[in-house]
Formats: sequence, structure tokens, C-alpha cells
Amino acid sequence: MSLALLLKDELNGFYRSKVMLALWVGLPAMAVLLYFLVDNIEGMSITFFTGIMVSSIGGLLTSVLIVVNILNEKEKKVYDLFLIRPIRRENLLLAKFGAVFLCVMVASFIAITLAAVLDSATEGYDVQEILSSMKDSLIITVSIMAINCSAGVLIGVFSPSVLVGVLLVLFGSNQLSSMVLLPMITGWGEMWMVGLASIGISALLLFGAALVFRHKEF
Repeated sequence: MSLALLLKDELNGFYRSKVMLALWVGLPAMAVLLYFLVDNIEGMSITFFTGIMVSSIGGLLTSVLIVVNILNEKEKKVYDLFLIRPIRRENLLLAKFGAVFLCVMVASFIAITLAAVLDSATEGYDVQEILSSMKDSLIITVSIMAINCSAGVLIGVFSPSVLVGVLLVLFGSNQLSSMVLLPMITGWGEMWMVGLASIGISALLLFGAALVFRHKEF
């Protein structure tokens, strides 16, 4: 079974899950609530602030979703059936990562776009400023989501239980993903550094997960 087929199968399962359905509705709704409830966030636009909030909350939920999904499949001996067939083990993890990441990024894009529309309707931002704000928000969202999803895969592979996995997400992956924002917060880095750091961290986490999964006995 190829990676494309595995990805399609995972997408069919994840996009209809209760957590993902909550994100489809919840993240855009958050953009609207932030617009009406928050005013003048230290000079930040609602679009940029929405990107930070969406990536933080969405990243945490998706990381937990991946961990719980992998652990449930391990408990139900799902991988016993997969691994007796000629399938690369790492493709199972990559498909899971890709499916969750794509689903949550679509929901995040809708939320950020909605926030940009609300911003432009009231603040009169020009097109260039709106696109710049959306670009920064999307870079942050992609970065944090990628780290949380890849960390969720790694935690799900070696965690002995759901409780341990969720705790590792709360005190591990969530903190790690927040660290990529340090260059921007401290003022000594640029936005491209955030994206570059997230790519490197996500790749390392996925490589570690694949390495552990490849040698794991089921």
C-alpha cells in the first residue's frame, strides 16, 4: 500500500472525527469572538492575534488527537495487520501526520482569512498590509501545527498509555512548539527563522518516531 493510499485512508477517518469537526467550526468561530471581544492587542491586528491563538489551541488539540489515535490503534492490534503486509512502517506515521496537519490547516486558513476580512472591514487596511498580516499568521500557524503534529506522532509511538501521552503533550510538545516564537518575541529574529526552525524540529521528531516505530515489536 503506497503512502498516497494510506494518506487518503487517514484523511477519510480524521476529517470526520469529533475533534476535527469541532476545529472546523471552533477555529473560525474563535476568529469572530476575538474580533468582538479583544481590542487593541498591543498594536497587533486581529488577524495576527488569531493566528497565534488558533495555532496554540488547535496545535494542542491535534497533538492529543494523534497521540490518542495511535495508542488506540496499538491497543487494538491494528498495526499487527498492517505490518505483515509489504508496507513501509514510516509511511503509516507520515500518512497520519499528513492527514491531521492538512485537516487542521484548512480550518486554520478559514479562521485567519475570516479574521483578515473582519480587520479590513473595520480598520481599512490596504491589501498589502492584509496579505502581510495573513502571511505572518500562516507562518506561525504552520510552524506550531507542524511541531505539535510531529511531536504527537513521536509521543504516540513510544508512550505506554493515553494518560502519559496526554501529559507529555501538555508539558512537552506544547512547550516545544511555543519556543519557535522566541526569535519573534525577543526581537532578534525574523519570521523566516520561525518557519525554518519548525521545519527542522518537525523533521527531527518525525525521524525519531520512524526510527522507534521501525524497531518496535507488536
